[in-house]
Amino acid sequence: MDVEEPQSIRQRPKKNVKGGGNGGNGKKSPMMPVSQPVIPYNHPVNILYRVVVCFGSLYLLHEMEVFHQIVRGPDVSHEWFKIGLAASVAIAGIKAYMEMYEGKMNKKKVEYQGYKNSTHAVIFFFLLATFAFHVSLWNALGGFKTVVANFLLGYGVLLQLALLVPTWVQNAVTFIALTFFIQQYQ
Repeated sequence: MDVEEPQSIRQRPKKNVKGGGNGGNGKKSPMMPVSQPVIPYNHPVNILYRVVVCFGSLYLLHEMEVFHQIVRGPDVSHEWFKIGLAASVAIAGIKAYMEMYEGKMNKKKVEYQGYKNSTHAVIFFFLLATFAFHVSLWNALGGFKTVVANFLLGYGVLLQLALLVPTWVQNAVTFIALTFFIQQYQ
């Protein structure tokens, strides 16, 4: 009985590469095209969602007394919190430099391929800040509340504001808020 050996991948005949995403066989693809957002990002419903999430998160942070615990709580590890603040200031500085100086003044396209070192530095400082804030608040708030508080601040406030307002407003608010918080924290 003669059994043909399967051809290796390199020896298989190449298919026609015309056409869409159906293996390049030239036939019309039955797959749906990549969908566009149903509602544009600046639609009033999206803006209302971001505002509601932001203010809801701020309300929950207020109810959890996170700011009071950070400023006056005896169980907060203030050394770790200062490391988190320093990492946050570094992130804000790199972000402002990349967006305002490189992007606006030098008219360069700010993307990962051109600025890998800056992107990796921001990722490092983000991880450092996240770890430091978790460690510093763990004893004061407890495990679950610490995770919830960091999620509310990161997703509920910071991300929603980043999607809601232009970069120059973000940088100004970041500078003012960090300056105020550092003065209050001392």
